[in-house]
Amino acid sequence: MAAEHSHSAGHVHSSECAPKRLRLRATMSLPLVPLRWLVVGCIGIAAFGMVLPFSPIPPCPMLTLTRVPCPLCGMTRSARSLLSFDIASALRYQPFGLLAFIGGLAILGMWALPRTRAVSTVRVPVSLLLALFATSWIWNIAFNPTFA
Repeated sequence: MAAEHSHSAGHVHSSECAPKRLRLRATMSLPLVPLRWLVVGCIGIAAFGMVLPFSPIPPCPMLTLTRVPCPLCGMTRSARSLLSFDIASALRYQPFGLLAFIGGLAILGMWALPRTRAVSTVRVPVSLLLALFATSWIWNIAFNPTFA
């Protein structure tokens, strides 16, 4: 039974009167300026890594300590493969690397287009981020042939 609350005689019930529930469609506001520079930095590190005989990024600490790949394991190799236009290898190393690359291009595209340059934040559903994170981790642990 719902608890009663007092109102004036002319009160009309609205959603504000309802008990506060956990919002399943929570979103996260991501500022675009730091994301833009993160994308530029990642592309720069990946491009710099292409000319070096070794990766400029140290090995994954989680993989090194536990022998279990983290959800982002394979992203560096995937990015290097994408910059070499080897999409098959990029997908084998980390399928979400291609999604991250496309997302990075979209972020840079929003920076380049005058109409969208004024956009300062992007709202992303938290459930989407958690689903991508979990799926990436499941892929790395169960199916990724590079960690078998």
